[in-house]
Amino acid sequence: MLTAHSQGTLPRGVKPFTQARQSAVQPAAAGRRKQAAVQCAAAKPDASISSDASSSRRQALLAAAGAALVPCMPAAAFSLPGFGGQESAAPVAEPAPAGFKALYDPTLAYKFLYPVQGASGEQLTMTLTRPPEKYSSAAPLSADARQRIVGELFDLRKFVTASVTVGPASGVLKDLPQQEWRPREVALTVLVDRSTARLSSGQRTALNDVIEARTEERNGQTYFVYEHTSQGSPTVANPRAETYRHALAVTTTRPGLDGKPYLFTLNMSCPQSLWADMADGFKTAVDSFTLVEPTNAYIAPDQNPWLFF
Repeated sequence: MLTAHSQGTLPRGVKPFTQARQSAVQPAAAGRRKQAAVQCAAAKPDASISSDASSSRRQALLAAAGAALVPCMPAAAFSLPGFGGQESAAPVAEPAPAGFKALYDPTLAYKFLYPVQGASGEQLTMTLTRPPEKYSSAAPLSADARQRIVGELFDLRKFVTASVTVGPASGVLKDLPQQEWRPREVALTVLVDRSTARLSSGQRTALNDVIEARTEERNGQTYFVYEHTSQGSPTVANPRAETYRHALAVTTTRPGLDGKPYLFTLNMSCPQSLWADMADGFKTAVDSFTLVEPTNAYIAPDQNPWLFF
């Protein structure tokens, strides 16, 4: 142990530990003090500089320091045809008609209106349960992850939903030119890709009944509109074992980076008991669903598929 020896018993020429450490540190410390002194001398204002110039320099430094403390400002607002608002995924309320709010997502470049009250005037509390996001990080609707929910609004009291899903063309649509697509085929393809029910052969089947399907042309773009029903789960409002949901949906396409079509779908759904009250609002929502011109914030569905966040 070091304490067992005194300075007198150490070999000749060997310094004690503390003295050796001080000898090693002192030159380095002296060098640092000299460098600091040089820097301080360089930082001192030249006597030849006038007091006015020094004052101006101080004001400039204070202004720069103050600017560094200013919080980031939101992105500049810009206008969309019929909607307007800021470049964000939050609902845009100002341009929406009475009884509706608007949602615009720049990430996948779409917009639509959604109802906040029924035809009876009873209010809905539509909560953004799945904020709009890119396709690669969205929640899949089935095991093969083709159709994914890229945005969803939900009323927790009345079980009214407005969901946007995106997925590649599959099934019979995959090998057909788009001009040969039929409305019912498009509807069944989307509903099958949303379903988790499977046959004994392993193939998936849709638990939905398509009541009506048609095509509409909007600004040179084809939209497939269809009405469908499905069996639902018991709720507080309807605790019976057999419950049904009624929905109105619209699907259109946009090519990915590889040119293959992706299906963009807005699905408006409610319990069967509320259909009469919500049908008109759903129709307005479906009619308003539009793919808008992409901005710099747009991320194609097949862009960076490995980048989940």
